[in-house]
Amino acid sequence: MPDSLTRLFKLWICSEPSEIQQMGDKTRDNPLKLRSDFGQMATAAFPQCAVARRQVSPKPAGPFFFHRFLFANSGAFALGHHQDMEIKLPVALSQLLARPGLTDLILNGHQHTYIDVGHGLVRVGNPFREHSELSQLLIDLGFQTGARIDMAKPISDFVIGGFRFHAVLGHGVSQVPLVSIRKHPNLQIKLEHLAEVGMLSQGQLAFLRNALEARQNIVVAGATSSGKTTLLSALIAELTERVICIEQIPELVLKEPAISMHERVANQEGFGAISMQQLVIEALRMRPDRIVVGEVRGSEFGVLLQAMNNGHRGTMATLHCKSLAALPDRLLLLGLLSGFDRHLTEQLVMQSFDLVLQLERIAGVRTLTQIGRIEKSLEVFEVAA
Repeated sequence: MPDSLTRLFKLWICSEPSEIQQMGDKTRDNPLKLRSDFGQMATAAFPQCAVARRQVSPKPAGPFFFHRFLFANSGAFALGHHQDMEIKLPVALSQLLARPGLTDLILNGHQHTYIDVGHGLVRVGNPFREHSELSQLLIDLGFQTGARIDMAKPISDFVIGGFRFHAVLGHGVSQVPLVSIRKHPNLQIKLEHLAEVGMLSQGQLAFLRNALEARQNIVVAGATSSGKTTLLSALIAELTERVICIEQIPELVLKEPAISMHERVANQEGFGAISMQQLVIEALRMRPDRIVVGEVRGSEFGVLLQAMNNGHRGTMATLHCKSLAALPDRLLLLGLLSGFDRHLTEQLVMQSFDLVLQLERIAGVRTLTQIGRIEKSLEVFEVAA
């Protein structure tokens, strides 16, 4: 197939059949006359193409869809999944992602690759031959998952088959494309499983189950890659209630009746953005038994505090914090981002949060190191567990 035709298929984005016809009229010199049945014609002519159709971020006037075509040699790619679509990943990359015990895969261009299988970063061979090959893969994967990543927006997040991709193109942001891939378990993990691998003690396990039964509001805190999402998912797995989870990108493993919603960025025209703050507000109208916020970063903190103060017991959230001692400053900063002064933040936090679970990574092992309670002036006192 000519390269020009392949690019035409892969970059085909449209909104309505009428627009397809209009674009086809502008390509009279092209050997392929584009028509509204473009997708069916391409599928019949080229059986190796995979066609997917899904709604993307809306433009101002009605529903917009795109048709997507991905061409690949069958021997060089392996299948991954995003929602109900199959996505092809290079076999070499899939083999790295299939390493037993893998938690993180980091690619710095086509020369440096590191994996973490529980003992810190270890350098391994890079599956790409040049920077452009990696960059094109990131653009293709972002395109297939509905996440925009290009020269105008060179940074994006998307999830494929339990792997969270954070992708950076080398367009004025970095000299080389950068990829950070975090693996999350496909199966729901329970607290007893975490106790078996040493993340919790038996005393902490019993303490947390009692806290869940008492519908205490819980904050899971820790540094990057300390196990916050894993512990939060395990806490949710102990419940049989309608839990509404709010996430930046889908990472939590849930079972019914728990559901998840995640924020959406604006499209190229600046429309269609849905923030974490808005999702928390919407969740309050959806008859939740509990509300969970995957990670509190900004103004959604204020809405969450108000929800807990209005009687939504059993709420849980995660936030970045290196220790219990650093938690008061972190909470005050989040209060400022929500438009609260120090006094109001202290009042709302003391009336809202019951427990703080502090996680750390010690010698490569994620561990629940402290359980604390927030008292007056946001002081945190450790409690025995």
